Amino acid sequence: MENFINSLPKPLLAFLAILIGIGVFMLVSPPHTVCDTQEATLRELQKGNIFPTEVKKNKIPPTLVRAKEACQLGNSAGSCYEYFMVLKKVADDVGKASGECTAQLFNVNEVKSALNDGLELMVRLAWGTKPPEPGLERFGWMQDAEIAIFCRLKSIYIRANGEEGWTALRQRVTAKLPGEEAPFSTDPTRATVEPKKATAVLPEREIWNRSLFSVRCETY
Repeated sequence: MENFINSLPKPLLAFLAILIGIGVFMLVSPPHTVCDTQEATLRELQKGNIFPTEVKKNKIPPTLVRAKEACQLGNSAGSCYEYFMVLKKVADDVGKASGECTAQLFNVNEVKSALNDGLELMVRLAWGTKPPEPGLERFGWMQDAEIAIFCRLKSIYIRANGEEGWTALRQRVTAKLPGEEAPFSTDPTRATVEPKKATAVLPEREIWNRSLFSVRCETY
């Protein structure tokens, strides 16, 4: 083998060395795709929003963390406003990506977590502590502005995961919805009784009719 290599002309050896070098580089550092560029843009746009920022080597948590906590505690349009705006910006920025890149951007951990958690929390807030009546009551305190944001998140979710993915998410969330208010007891010695889930007391169609999932997004 060594004799064969030594017998090759030096220009050919140099050319082969370059080819091998390029091959190794491609294996170690795959080519930067259009979707990689769009992901890098998304990360820059969402810095401070869902990605932490760094100031003098100190990491500052993203706005999402504080805003989500405030929304959960306040459970009102005012306390959830900032959180919903964060979610809307995430959806809008992902929505700017080309269709073939949406799934890659959605599957960035911080993006996926923000949109999954956001959709679930919006449904749970609208549902409340027990099944609401069908009709406008299924929206809870949410008005057109909040429902429009839910529909925006839904459209991005389906664009990234398809209708089957949306159905799977809906089933996961509805399985967690309460079917009754938690029993109240003044006796501290009694074990806490877990309230029944909606799936245990209502058929699937009824849960659909009473939840935010049934909103007709084409009107928003």
